[in-house]
Amino acid sequence: MGLAFMVLLGLIVAVSVHIIGALLVMALLVTPAAAAMRVAAGPVAVPLLAATFGFVSAVGGIMLALAGTLPVSPYITTISFLIYIGCWLLQRRRNRVTRRTQPTTSRAA
Repeated sequence: MGLAFMVLLGLIVAVSVHIIGALLVMALLVTPAAAAMRVAAGPVAVPLLAATFGFVSAVGGIMLALAGTLPVSPYITTISFLIYIGCWLLQRRRNRVTRRTQPTTSRAA
């Protein structure tokens, strides 16, 4: 099952790069997954969040392209990047709060 998934994913990426371009493939495939890995609490949440982030990027990019003058790709890429930056900031904030609330151990000599 895992090998079939990897082969299918490889074929989809190879074909989609030729059709829509490498930058858009990264914005729709890699960036949402990287953002989800930063904020997800468990392995089940990562693909769900990644799919949600990709969907929001795609639909948001299409909506902005309909109202704007640029093609769809720059909008999708920008939204995907902003989602990643938001998740990165959220992870940093969580780590900072976690470090402050952890008890410090004193090392007595």
